[in-house]
Amino acid sequence: MGKLGWKGLIVVGIIGIVIITYGVLYYYKHFAPKFEGARREVFEKTRSYNQAKLQELSKYRLEYLKAEGSDKTAIASTIQHKFADYDIKSLPSELQEFLKEIRGY
Repeated sequence: MGKLGWKGLIVVGIIGIVIITYGVLYYYKHFAPKFEGARREVFEKTRSYNQAKLQELSKYRLEYLKAEGSDKTAIASTIQHKFADYDIKSLPSELQEFLKEIRGY
């Protein structure tokens, strides 16, 4: 069976498995965030995502207009948080103006 023998082949096999495992983990660690970022970007451009955001903002706007005092402040804070990086260009002009007002510009 050559110089290594069965024990040597088993040790080499285990070392090979460990090396392959660490290689796969490194690959996943390096590339997984990039893949997930691309998937998120595609998701944010879907019609269903944007329609849901429009409906959510419309609901918050109605609640904001009905609210008074600290309730208004709490709703505005929620809107600022949920729509912090949302692109307002895809919204109707009425909601664009409302979101600009809430954001403070």
